[in-house]
Amino acid sequence: MSDEWIDAYVLRTIDYQDHGKLLYLYTDAGIKSAIARGVKKMQSPLRAFAQSGALLRVKLSKGALPTLKEAERIARHPQIGEDLLKTSVAAVIRELIYYNISDDDDHIKLLGFVKKFLKALNDTSDPKQLLMLFQLKLLYFLGYGVRFDRCGQCGSTRELLLDAHTGMVLCKAHSDASHTLDEAAFTPLRTMLHAEIETFTPIPLDASTQKRLEALIESWYEHHLSSKPKALAILKTLD
Repeated sequence: MSDEWIDAYVLRTIDYQDHGKLLYLYTDAGIKSAIARGVKKMQSPLRAFAQSGALLRVKLSKGALPTLKEAERIARHPQIGEDLLKTSVAAVIRELIYYNISDDDDHIKLLGFVKKFLKALNDTSDPKQLLMLFQLKLLYFLGYGVRFDRCGQCGSTRELLLDAHTGMVLCKAHSDASHTLDEAAFTPLRTMLHAEIETFTPIPLDASTQKRLEALIESWYEHHLSSKPKALAILKTLD
C-alpha cells in the first residue's frame, strides 16, 4: 500500500516534531499511520489535508511509517464543518472506529459505509438520529448486533422484550425482570438498523424517547466494548 493512490479518512492527528503531524488514516486495509511533514507551515500544500475528518485520496511513501506525499479530497461536506452538532457527531464516529476496529474486520465494507454516512450527515436535519443509525450498524458489523425480529433463545417472533443492558431480545417465555422494553418501544431502533443510509429519513420521536434510545445504545457499547467516546460527552452538552 505504498506509492499508489488510496482512499483514507483521517481519524486523528498528533503534532510531530516542529512542523509536522502524525496522521491516523482509516483505509480499506485498516488503520494506518503516516507522517505529514511540514504541514503546520502556512505555505505547505498539504496543510489543508492534514486535518481530522478529512476524506481524502492520498499517496504515501514506502516504509513502516510512510510519509504523506500527495493528497486530494474525495468529497467536500461543508455543512459538517459549519454545524457544531454535525461536527461533534463526526468526532464520535472517528473515535468509535479508532478504538473498536480490528485488523481482521472488513475495512472495504466499512470505509464504503463511512463515505455514505458523511454525505448523509452533511445533508441530514437530525444528526443525532443518524449517529444512532451508525452506532447500531457498527455494533452489528463488530458482531454484537441486536436481532430485533426474534427471540435469541427459541427464535419466536411473538411478544418480544428487550434487555436494556445487553440488547438481547427474548420472548416472554425466556425473559426475566431485566427485559422491560416491549416491541413497540424498540421499533425505531429496528427501523434504523435496517435502513439504507442514502435514503434514511429521520423518524418522528419526542425528545424523551430519543434520549432514552440514545442511552440504550450507549449502554450496549459500554457492555460489549467498554467503549465511551470522549466526543460523546461533548455532544451531550449540545442538547
